[in-house]
Formats: sequence, C-alpha cells, structure tokens
Amino acid sequence: MLTLYAEEKELVIPLATRTFLSSVHLNSPLNKELSDILTLDLNNNGSTYVSSEKTSDFRIDIEKVGTGFIATVFLARRDMTKSFGPYQLSGKLASDRRVIHRFSDAFTALVSGKAGIAASRILYALQVPEGTEWKSEIWETDYDGENRRQITQEKSYCITPTFFPCKGSFTENKFLYVNYKNGQPKIYISSFDKGQGTPLVSLRGNQLLPAISKKGDMMAFISDAGGRADLFVQPFSKAHGPIGKPMQAFSFPRSVQASPTFRPDGKKIAFVSDKNGTPRIFLINTPLPGKDSKPRPLCITKKYRHNTCPAWSPDGTKLAYSAIVDGTRQIMVYDFLTKEEIQLTVGKSHKENPSWAPNSLHLIYNTVDPSSSELFIINLKQKESLQITSGAGKKHYPAWEPIRGPS
Repeated sequence: MLTLYAEEKELVIPLATRTFLSSVHLNSPLNKELSDILTLDLNNNGSTYVSSEKTSDFRIDIEKVGTGFIATVFLARRDMTKSFGPYQLSGKLASDRRVIHRFSDAFTALVSGKAGIAASRILYALQVPEGTEWKSEIWETDYDGENRRQITQEKSYCITPTFFPCKGSFTENKFLYVNYKNGQPKIYISSFDKGQGTPLVSLRGNQLLPAISKKGDMMAFISDAGGRADLFVQPFSKAHGPIGKPMQAFSFPRSVQASPTFRPDGKKIAFVSDKNGTPRIFLINTPLPGKDSKPRPLCITKKYRHNTCPAWSPDGTKLAYSAIVDGTRQIMVYDFLTKEEIQLTVGKSHKENPSWAPNSLHLIYNTVDPSSSELFIINLKQKESLQITSGAGKKHYPAWEPIRGPS
C-alpha cells in the first residue's frame, strides 16, 4: 500500500520551471478501493490535485454502465466536456486498479499534454537473507507499489534491472540485469515470463551497471577486463543483440568508473569517475565503432561531493544523481538549461539510485538504512515523497519503465 513516509517528511524543492497544479473535483460512485486509487493517481500525476470544492478547474463525473463505467470531464474555465470510456471492470482488484490507472493516464494526457505514468511498471531488486548469505531477485510492481511479482528465479544475487527502451525482435518482452550466479557479476538478458536468463556479453572479467541508448544501438557498462573498472560501450542491435566486440570508452590510471547513462539522443554518456579524487559526474562523447578517439571528459558536478548513480531524464534537460550533503546521501538534479545543481530531498535516510519516469517529472529512488531499504517516488511539482514498498527485504536499484520507441 502506498503511504506517506511517516518517520520524516521528504521535502521536494520545486525547480524554477515548475507550474501550478490544477484542482479536480471528483464525483465517483465506484467502491471505496477504486475511488481511492483514482484519487491517488490524480493527486500524484504532476498536474492536478483532488479538491472538495465544486468550483475546481476540472470536474470528473463517473457513471456506472453495466459492469464498467464512463467518465465525463468538465473544464470549468472553457465550458468544455470530454468523455472517456466505457471501461470494463472485472471485479478483481488486481486488474481493476490497472483499468483505473488507464483512465487516470488518459485524463493526465488531456490536462498536461504528456503521457501519464499510472499504468507504467517499475523493476527493482529485492535482497533477502538466506542462511549466512544474501540472495537477490528481480521484482516488478505497478508505479504505486501494488501488483508486485517476482520476475527472476535465479536463486542467486541479481541487481540493477534495466528495461529496453525500444521495441525489436531481440529485445521484445526482455530486460537486462546483473547476475552473480557463477561468482563473477555478468550482464544477463531474460524475458519477463521466463524466470532465468542467459549471459549477454562475452567480455572477461566483472560486468556491471548496463545502460541502453534510447535508439537501442549502444549498450554502456562497466568492466575490469583491462585491470580496473573502466567504461565500455557495446554496439547493439534491437533485432540481433550485441554486434562485434565491446569498445573501451574511458579509462584513467588508478581510477574507478561507474554508472553510465545515455543522453536521449545517444551522442553523450554521463558516468561517475574518481579520476580527480572524489567521485564526480563526467560527460563524454559516445565513441563510434571504427573511430579511434581520445575522449575529453567534462566534469559537471562541482557543488556537492561524492556524486553517484546518475540518470538522464527522458527529455534530455536534467540529470538526477545522489550526493552527500551534511553527512547524508540525497537526491540531486543537475539542470542542463540553467547549469544548476539542485537538492531535491532532505531527511536522515540515505537515498540513491534515482530513475526517471517517462514524463521527466517523476523520480523513483531507494533509501539505504541498516535495517531496510524502501522505494519512494517524488513528483517535482509537489512537496511530499511517497513510499511505495514496505515489509521484509531490502528494495533497491529501481528502474522505471520507459515509453518504448517503434520497432
């Protein structure tokens, strides 16, 4: 169940470009569970909030029709209406909540002009103790933490799940993750209905932190095949998989590289390096196959120390990452338009591994505490952080499902 973080309020500092939220008055004859799901969606879509005032910016009237419903949206300021549906309900909460998510996403698209995120999925790793060891499998959940299910059945240590951002005969219904099954961490590929995967890259040594370009033509990852943790890029085809041999994209004496993420156009990679001492985030041009070039990394994070786990927003304008502030790891955003480094969260819990929703407004991240790690989502327009997981096990490395491009 999605709840407010009770122990502390996770403050989100709105970015300078944020706009106001529109009010919505909801008239719903649906049962309390479904009405609460719709209210939650409308309160957390980044564009609206539910109000008891009948003079709100929008009014949504739900009308039951047979076993389903239709929804009529009234825009008060323009005296306009639009109908949605009919939507069919099965009486089973697991599937009916996804019907509600589809309607709320349609409403969000009407209000904001952007696709909603309520019907999207999130992958994450769930770490649990087993005897004297830790095991970790990949799990899937709806954006609000419901309809959770285990995806991998490796009986190993699996982390950093990665969606493919584009459709293709090789990538359809598949995802990447790192698996310690045979001792060394290796990049695996598996389908959502298979349970076990197969190694993807034949490069020797440890393989970690895979990232796929939006076009599906490149995969970046970290490997120590050259003796230290370096940045590699693998030419890739969404129809055939890896093409040729991986290229060493960046290496520096006595330094460690980590956490690559592609700019949406695929022309640049952001990654972490401690080449200058403390870990910072650098940008380099994505290397091209057959061209020997010496990359010149540009450091973009200078205000806060110990920067890790960058994630490029789908619209290309922002980079989320984690950094230490007053002894606690917080979620930050680097704004490429203003060149600012902006702190998003406060509070005593360490926070890391941010991942963007397709709308570039929502982020998911995990906390890091000695006893537990949970997943939270934040909306850059609002002030509250919402906890979407609870219970046994440490949840980490969340990945938000992208809007997939054409085949």
